Amino acid sequence: MKICVLGFGHVGSQLARLWTAAGHRLLASLRTCSKHIDAAQKLGIEILEPRLAIQDAEVIALALPWQSVDVALHSLGPLNGQILIDATNPINSDLNVIVPGPGSGGQQIAAWFPKARVVKAFNTIGATYLGNTAFDIYYCSDDPEAAGVTHHLIEDTQMRPVNVGPLKNAAYLEQMAGLWIDLAVKGRIQGPFGFNLVREHGR
Repeated sequence: MKICVLGFGHVGSQLARLWTAAGHRLLASLRTCSKHIDAAQKLGIEILEPRLAIQDAEVIALALPWQSVDVALHSLGPLNGQILIDATNPINSDLNVIVPGPGSGGQQIAAWFPKARVVKAFNTIGATYLGNTAFDIYYCSDDPEAAGVTHHLIEDTQMRPVNVGPLKNAAYLEQMAGLWIDLAVKGRIQGPFGFNLVREHGR
């Protein structure tokens, strides 16, 4: 698939690396002054100005800090019919979860862009562990086809996809992320960890 990554920090660059390795065509949405250009070039990823990068992309992976999302997305146009994978977490400078008016960051993005096909995913674990086969990746969406595409893109990272239902459940995923951040940043749990769905044996 042709995937545009918006934001090339820890999460965006890791997803780009994993999807490039899986054979997808990645575009990095970067301005000419971006400090991330060298990193993208080393991965062999095509670099384009943001508006150009999203024009033909089948999937847009949003991996920006929450405080940048509003302005960055609204500068790109209406995002008609494109799958938008929201990997962001609405947190403040104290790393506490913010709850936007519609109920979650994912729902806020869907409210801003009603013609985009929003999926919440890749937000409940640290960027360092994306691609670690030990951990599940949860996702939710109101668009079954977009959810299916995201399911396969998660599989392409070698992680286990878990569909947790409609987009309103993004609120739960963002709170899970808040817990993960608290446990990791404050050193309550040492080493790699994540939240996995455990099924009873044989079920």
